[in-house]
Amino acid sequence: MKETGERGADEEERRALPHGGPGRRDPAAKAPPSARRAVRLDPADPNAPLGARLQGLLLFRVIVVTLIFGGTLAITLSGKRDFASFTPSALAVFIGAAYGATALASVSLLRRGPTRANAWAQLVFDLVLTSGLVYLSGGAGSIFSVLFGVVVLEAAVTLGAGPARATAAVGLIAYLGIGYLLAAGHLPFPPDQDPRVYFLGAEELGFALLSNATALMLVAALSGYLATRLARAGGQLRLAEASAEALAQINADIVASLTAGVVSVDARGQITRANPAAEGMLGAHEASLRGRPLTAHLPLTLDPAGESRGEGEGRRADGSVFPFGYSTMPLRGQQGEALVLFQDLTEVRALRAQADRAERHAVLGRLASGLAHEIRNPLGSISGSVQLVRESRALDAEDQHLLGVVLDEVDRLNQLVSTMLDVGRSSAPQRTSTDLAQLARDLIAVARQDPTLSRVTFELDAPSSAEAHVDPGQVRQLVWNLLKNAAQASPPEARVSLRVVDGGEHVRVEVGDAGPGIPHDERGRLFEMFWSKRAHGIGIGLALVRQIVDAHGGTIEVDDSPLGGALFRVHLPVRASERATPPFPPDVRDEA
Repeated sequence: MKETGERGADEEERRALPHGGPGRRDPAAKAPPSARRAVRLDPADPNAPLGARLQGLLLFRVIVVTLIFGGTLAITLSGKRDFASFTPSALAVFIGAAYGATALASVSLLRRGPTRANAWAQLVFDLVLTSGLVYLSGGAGSIFSVLFGVVVLEAAVTLGAGPARATAAVGLIAYLGIGYLLAAGHLPFPPDQDPRVYFLGAEELGFALLSNATALMLVAALSGYLATRLARAGGQLRLAEASAEALAQINADIVASLTAGVVSVDARGQITRANPAAEGMLGAHEASLRGRPLTAHLPLTLDPAGESRGEGEGRRADGSVFPFGYSTMPLRGQQGEALVLFQDLTEVRALRAQADRAERHAVLGRLASGLAHEIRNPLGSISGSVQLVRESRALDAEDQHLLGVVLDEVDRLNQLVSTMLDVGRSSAPQRTSTDLAQLARDLIAVARQDPTLSRVTFELDAPSSAEAHVDPGQVRQLVWNLLKNAAQASPPEARVSLRVVDGGEHVRVEVGDAGPGIPHDERGRLFEMFWSKRAHGIGIGLALVRQIVDAHGGTIEVDDSPLGGALFRVHLPVRASERATPPFPPDVRDEA
C-alpha cells in the first residue's frame, strides 16, 4: 500500500516537471543525486503533498456541507415544512453521510496513509452529494450546480489535471442526466416540493444546460492548467530545496572532516560555531564554546578588514596550554563576523625540535669523530711508553704510583674517546627480540661488581619477562649510561633504582637516584651534546642515550625520583616504530 501511495502522491508532479524542452533546463539535471532522490517523498509522511491535500479536501467538505447543506436545510425548515418530509429528511441524510464519510476517510488516512484510491473515493462521494443537492433544489435550474465546478477544482488540487478533466466529465454527465431524467419524467420530483420549480421551458432548459456545461468544461480546463503549473512549480521548489539541503550537508560534512580547527566569531569576538576538530583541540563541546570570547582559548587579534596569520599559545578548557598556528579572514555575507582556522602545533614543534637536535648532533658528531681520531693515536703512544717506563727496575714506589695514575687517566681518556666514536658512528638499530627484564638483571649484576660503582647500592624491580623488538647492544648502552650517571650523582651509601615495566605496547625503563636532582630550567638542555653540570663531565653520555631512544622511536623524560634525586623514564616501543629517527646522515657515519 505504501508503494501505491508513493506513486499516487507525486505522479502528477513528476509528469509536470520540465524535461529538456527548447530553452528549458531540467533542475534535476543539476541537482545532486541525494537531492533528486529527496523529491520522492514518503506518502506516509504527514507532510507529503497528497496527504496534506486530502486533509484539506476533508476539511473543505465539512465546511461546505455545514454552510450550504445546513443552510439549505435551515431555509427549508423555515418554510413551515415538517422535518419528516422528504427534502429535509434527505438533506439530513446527506449531512450525516458527509460527516460519517469524512470521519471514515480521516481514520483511513491515519492508518493506511494517503492513496489515490482514497482521493478518488472522496471525489466520487462529493459528486454524489452535489448531485443530490442539485436534485433537491431544482434540477437543471438549481443554483447549486456550480458545486460541480468546485468538485472539479478539488480534483485538480488533489490529483492533478487529468483527474480534474475526468471529474468534470462525470459531473457533466450527472448534471445533464438529472436534467434529462426530470424533464422526461423518468426521475420523480421531490414529493414535498412544487413541481413547477422543475419545469423549464425549452429555451430556459437549453440555456441552463449549455451555460452550466460550458462553465464546467472551462473550470476543468483552467483548473487543469493551474494544477499543472502548480505541480511544476512545486516540483522545482522541492528540487531546489533538496539541492540546497544537500549542498548544505556537503558543506557541513567538509567542515566536520577538516583536521584543522574552524571557529566562526561574531562582531563582539564571541564564538558562534566550532567544528569537531576545534572541539577536540580546545577540549570542549561546541555548545559550551558558543558565546565565549575567542581570546579565552585563542589569544589573537582579529583584523576585520583583512586576513591575518600567526602563532600563539592556546588554552584548553581544562587550563592546559598548547602552541597553535592560525589564519583569520572575514566571513563573507556576515557583517563583522570572522572565520578562524587554527592547528595544534605541538607535534610540529616537536618534529622541528627533533630535526634541529639531529642537525646539531650531526655537526657535533663530525667534530667528536675528528677529535677522537686525533686523540686516540697519541693516547696509544703515551700508554705504550708509560708501560715500558713502568717496567724499569730503577723506579721507586712513588714513581711507580705516579705512572699508574697516568695509565688510569689514559684509560679514562680512552673510554671518553670510545664514547665520542660511538656518538659519531651511531647506526640504525639492529633489532631483535630482546628480554629487557633479563637485560636489566644482567646490568645490575655487572654494576654491583664494578669497583667504580660500589659506593652505591643498586635495586631492581622487574617482571619475569618484558619482550621488545630492539637493538640489545644499544639498549644495554642506554641503560648502562643511565646507571652510571645515577651512581655518580648519588652520595655514598645511597640507593640507585632500576625499574622495568611491561606496558603492552611499550616497555618502560626507569632509573632513579638519590642525588641533588635536576632543576626544571636545566632539563631542556640535559640531552644536548657537550652540556654537563658535573665537574668532570663532558656531556656525551646522555646525548648518546637520547640518540638511542630516538633511533628506536621511543621517548625519554626527566622527573623527580622518590629517592630524592632525578628519575629518567624511557619508553621503548615493543615493535618497530615509524617515528624512529636515524641518528645521523650517512656522511657522519662514514666519517666516524
